[in-house]
Amino acid sequence: MVDGSSFARRIGLPAERRPDLVPPFVRAMPPAADGALALFDADGTLWTDDVADDFTRWMIDEGRIPGGDWPTYMRVYRDDAPAGCRYLLTLYRGLALSELSELVSRWWVEHAHRRWIAPAVEALHHLADRGYEVWIVTGSPTETMIPLLDALPVRRIVGMDFEVIEGRITGRHTGISCAGEGKAEKVAALAGGRPIAFCAGNGELDEAMMRLADRAWAVYPNPAFRAVAEAAGWPILPRPADFVEEEKFLLAD
Repeated sequence: MVDGSSFARRIGLPAERRPDLVPPFVRAMPPAADGALALFDADGTLWTDDVADDFTRWMIDEGRIPGGDWPTYMRVYRDDAPAGCRYLLTLYRGLALSELSELVSRWWVEHAHRRWIAPAVEALHHLADRGYEVWIVTGSPTETMIPLLDALPVRRIVGMDFEVIEGRITGRHTGISCAGEGKAEKVAALAGGRPIAFCAGNGELDEAMMRLADRAWAVYPNPAFRAVAEAAGWPILPRPADFVEEEKFLLAD
């Protein structure tokens, strides 16, 4: 792995901080106390594209995993997103976990230039500076996000965990399924009673987790989730005019 600052530049993070982009309600939060947590969803909240999809398609193109089930994954996700998050793990069946880790590191260094959402990134930095322990909570496989620990002040990645037997991925998940209601369940279990001061998310899969937090923030919500955020009284970062929705949310029958 390259050094942290070089890696951050490779994945599209700016070299200089922009504290002026931190929303006022985030700047007004007091210093962390009692091990308080700040949670950030990943895809759609910190960046607009999808790491699990992009990495998996790269793995298929590289011939590392078979691609025949990709259309099924997209259909399953469209109809039941948490089930889709679990189904994606089946595409990795039989792969050695050590090989996956090496390939994830390579992909992030060589291919993972993200379309970052600058106010969310700056809010993450600000809260870390204020003493909050920052977790990224995602429906993507945990291993696909581990390199972010070298680029951002993040203490933990909470995601979908592969079941591994004798060093190889079975295609099943283990532990709590980290999608939809499962995000809230898994965070609550891991937090162990620590206060959840803040949570940023972008859609219905994050809603239950966001309701655990003292302060929630809806980032680039679609119209339906914007209505949820407004009803809950959550601050909203509206979508820009040039926002492009993820492909799997645009699929037709």
